[in-house]
Amino acid sequence: MKLTSSFYVWNTIKLWIFSILELLLVLPVWILFQVYVLPKQVEPMWLTAMPLLSLVGILLRQLCSVRWKQLLAALILGAVIGILSSGSLSIESLPLGVAGFICAYLGMTVDSRDQSSKKYWLGIVIYFVTTIVFRRVPDLEASVTLLTWCGSLCLLLTLLISNSSYLHYSTLSQEGKALPKEIQRNNRIYVIGIGIVAAVLAAGAGKAIGTLLWNIVRSFFGWISKLFSGSSEPLPPPLEQPAASPELPFVGDQKPGLLAAILDIALYVAGAVLLGVAAYYALRWLYRNAGEKWKRVMDAFLAMLRREHSPKNNTSYLDEEKSVFTWEQTIQGLKNFWSTRLTPKNRKDRWEQMNSERERVRWLYRRWLLMKRDHGYEVKSYLTPKETEDDILKWTALNKQKRKGNESSVNTSNSLIELYEKARYGEENPSATDVAALKDQMKL
Repeated sequence: MKLTSSFYVWNTIKLWIFSILELLLVLPVWILFQVYVLPKQVEPMWLTAMPLLSLVGILLRQLCSVRWKQLLAALILGAVIGILSSGSLSIESLPLGVAGFICAYLGMTVDSRDQSSKKYWLGIVIYFVTTIVFRRVPDLEASVTLLTWCGSLCLLLTLLISNSSYLHYSTLSQEGKALPKEIQRNNRIYVIGIGIVAAVLAAGAGKAIGTLLWNIVRSFFGWISKLFSGSSEPLPPPLEQPAASPELPFVGDQKPGLLAAILDIALYVAGAVLLGVAAYYALRWLYRNAGEKWKRVMDAFLAMLRREHSPKNNTSYLDEEKSVFTWEQTIQGLKNFWSTRLTPKNRKDRWEQMNSERERVRWLYRRWLLMKRDHGYEVKSYLTPKETEDDILKWTALNKQKRKGNESSVNTSNSLIELYEKARYGEENPSATDVAALKDQMKL
């Protein structure tokens, strides 16, 4: 249990570091948000709560494993931070609430995103462009120094991440495993040293050193010229200070009492509940009485909300092999280009277009997966066919949904998987009789 707890804590810290780095990569966007979108009544210090919201989202990643739970939890967290920042549920709380919603949702899904160096190089490009643009905008000129230092830090981190990926690639070792100490000592020290020098120079140290040397040279030659001229520059006349205008006494706005604030929040909550109930029954009526196109749109939206969260640590199981380039295949593809270009999607994968028994078995396997997906099952590409069959059986037992075609497809899944593995990995072609019998059992 201690090992499990320590691993969970270390994994949470690592994911939070990745989340903070993602927020750091889009720091120019946060500066634009603070200057042009954030209301003047809201203190900019509330933006420092965004990494904490990402941490809360990371901690909730196991409880919120379905898309609709993630969206709902992120919406609640965003509404809370918006209300706390403005003191009430008003239009001033909307911008920070949206920002909190985004940060909380990104925290819940940080383990499903690829942590490669590509997005870090994209962040460097964003810093490079915004640093040039912000120098020419008066409202954004004050943030150039912060962008320069943060951009230098992102550059150093990008170099380290790219170097780590290159070392794992060159030593044929897996990501996440420790590298040999000799390689780390002889490689990373140089990268860190070069990165620090580049970051310091990019942050303005080279300009500061050059300016200091130039001022020293100017002062030296100015001192020599004063010795030979014997005259000094006249002092400028003192400037007259304008008379200060009398200040009027400040009259502040009276804040509403506690009871008024509670009633105000209760009114907003009741209105949101009524709107949600009305929207639910309206969408339910439309789903039952509208056409097939609207039903397909609603089914796709509900499938997106029911989609399970899958971390980015699974290697996908590929059904089809990568083909080698051949002129015959290329010429055949050119011949079939215009015929398949104008063919509807639902007619491109048909039983009549399969040229062999192997292709027909794979067609049956694909149709079986599509049938399960239409019934609500989420196909996991990283599972093998046998593991997919076991996962579907577990899913069917948990849901206990008796739908049309469900029992027959489950009963024929064993023979389908057995025939599919023979067609996929075996050298002999399956018999046409077995394939036709399987197609009749699946009622296709």
